[in-house]
Amino acid sequence: MSRVHIAVRRSARSLVVLVAAVSAIAASALAYGDGVDVSHWQGSVNWTKVRGDDVTFAFMKATEGTTYADPTLATNWAGAERVGIYRAAYHFARPSPAPGSAQAQARFFVSRAGTFSDTGDLPPVLDLEATGGLGTAALQAWVATWLTTVERLTGRTPMLYFSPYFWIDHLGNSTAFTRYPLWIAHYTTGSPLVPGGWRTWTFWQRTSSGRVAGIGGPVDLNSFNGSNAQLARLARTSGGSGSPAPTGPTVPPTARMSLSLAPARSAVSIGTRVAFTGRLMTRLPVRAAPGQRVSLWARTRGAPAFRSVVATTTDSQGSFRMVARVQLTTAFEVRSVGGVGFAASVSEPVRVTTPPRRRVGLDLRASQVRVARGSALLLYGHLRTGTHGLPRRPVRYYKRSPGGHWIYVGTSHSLAPTGWHSLTVHPKVTRVWKAVFAGGYLYAPRTSRPLTIRVR
Repeated sequence: MSRVHIAVRRSARSLVVLVAAVSAIAASALAYGDGVDVSHWQGSVNWTKVRGDDVTFAFMKATEGTTYADPTLATNWAGAERVGIYRAAYHFARPSPAPGSAQAQARFFVSRAGTFSDTGDLPPVLDLEATGGLGTAALQAWVATWLTTVERLTGRTPMLYFSPYFWIDHLGNSTAFTRYPLWIAHYTTGSPLVPGGWRTWTFWQRTSSGRVAGIGGPVDLNSFNGSNAQLARLARTSGGSGSPAPTGPTVPPTARMSLSLAPARSAVSIGTRVAFTGRLMTRLPVRAAPGQRVSLWARTRGAPAFRSVVATTTDSQGSFRMVARVQLTTAFEVRSVGGVGFAASVSEPVRVTTPPRRRVGLDLRASQVRVARGSALLLYGHLRTGTHGLPRRPVRYYKRSPGGHWIYVGTSHSLAPTGWHSLTVHPKVTRVWKAVFAGGYLYAPRTSRPLTIRVR
């Protein structure tokens, strides 16, 4: 749970009984019950009032990285246990490329949270919301190491917490972790999107605006996907630690969905508007899903994640049409968050290609290469494509000490017709300089050769 989660979302996770009609279930996202998660941001929690509001379990922040331990964990743990609320602790992951990072964070978590071996203890949780700059493969390995380390130290199978799009975008929608129970964070009035090959969710964080007695302000509400007996077994008890909240009314069956996507053209020139069409259907039996919200997502070549582009609603035949401008070679997919009776779904990605960006030339020269300290020096050069100058484009200048880090100095814009660029500086020590063109939709980026200016 992001920093906002920690401040609000981790406000509280506990299951509050929802015994209502089916219409009320739809309004509350088809929940069996509600639960809270808490941290120091909630301050003092009155666990007697929380339990009196039919809360049956709570998640609590324990640690973050290898240095932060939540100061309210012990108090909250004892308070929940005293009134018979099932409890679990979570670790906010700070992935790092440093050797041994995952093991160190796992050991730190267990040292503060314990081994989850008592009656009423739910499994430990890994909260995934940050990548630490790791790529997909490295992040998958980091997560696997943390999970196996905690499992070895506690004897419990940990749970995973994340949003569906974090898993899709940063874990490559990996299907290698399905043995770990899933706690999905997806705020929707329909069924949550379940990525990564999981057949279903175990816990679902469905809103951040719930209210629970004994906790000030709005709290996250979480649903357990199972019976009272199943929740009790997960908490290592056959019914102790208080009476679990009764199961809510029968939940209407959720249909598995098929979502297709096709571009009108798969190869276009840069800047072309492309129409995307598709259909949202139930699988068995096959029938249209009308009136469902679908959104188009795009990831340009080299981008770290998909971004939302446009959204629409399916027609009476379950069909949709959306238009997006394609500036670079881009992968597109369409997503549906689902609804009452319809599961969330994601289409297979499709690719629309554009021609390669044109290569440019960029040089950097100086009026002198050896100057007196503080005197004016003209840095200049040309930005060209082929034999022609490229005008009205920003060129950025950087300097560094030999062996040091690059420091941004200033920007000029190339001039017609030659692509001339220039900047006047007043160097005080010997520096290495470079010019950088960031590129764009039509032109590839370019960096000049470094130029050393010596100060005497």
